[in-house]
Amino acid sequence: MTETDITKGAKVRILRKESYWYNDIGTVAVIEKKASNYPVLVRFVKVNYSGTNTANFKLDELVME
Repeated sequence: MTETDITKGAKVRILRKESYWYNDIGTVAVIEKKASNYPVLVRFVKVNYSGTNTANFKLDELVME
């Protein structure tokens, strides 16, 4: 998956098995342009156990919906 496939506002499914939102759909809030391990910030409707509704992911942990 390349950076051009995912854009701000896109709906994505989470593939990271350790994530609270595994297999859930979220909205891309920010894509960092500089080199970063987890450049994509995804926002979700439901909150996790600590009250957070955003998380950072790698491009290969996301699939466009």
